[in-house]
Amino acid sequence: MAVWVVILLVVMMVVGSVVWVRPSPRDKRLALWRRDAIMSGLKVKLEGLAAEPKESGIRDDVEGVSYILFKVSPTKGDEKKWAVVKSEGWLQAGLPEQWSWYKEEDQSLSEALSSLIKNAPLPILAIERTPYLSRVIWKENAGNFDSQKLKEFLQQVQATF
Repeated sequence: MAVWVVILLVVMMVVGSVVWVRPSPRDKRLALWRRDAIMSGLKVKLEGLAAEPKESGIRDDVEGVSYILFKVSPTKGDEKKWAVVKSEGWLQAGLPEQWSWYKEEDQSLSEALSSLIKNAPLPILAIERTPYLSRVIWKENAGNFDSQKLKEFLQQVQATF
């Protein structure tokens, strides 16, 4: 009888170890989303934006996953950089409620950015644009994900300057 108990415990240890290291359904879903994004030409990084309490009043880091679209050849003379964050800060002129400019504001873009934010394909936490890239930061908690729609959205972000 004691032999069977030992065999049962060993089998349970092996099965438990295998089950413990298997990916969860959420891990599988995120892997598929990230793979689709990479196949669409986006780069996925586990990074956010650091808080900027002195310059813009944003006290909390924006933590999430960045989906980035790099621009192969930047437009000559394009030096426009901006970022907006879904957080309470001092620089909120022209943006929807709960959104703030990150570091510096550009009110000439307020209308275009409000439209972009309202038409975002995902529940985003931040949008950033530089001459070389455009990116969104989000928590990867949407019900569905379409990498092509996100790529088109990031192309619209890149065109906003």
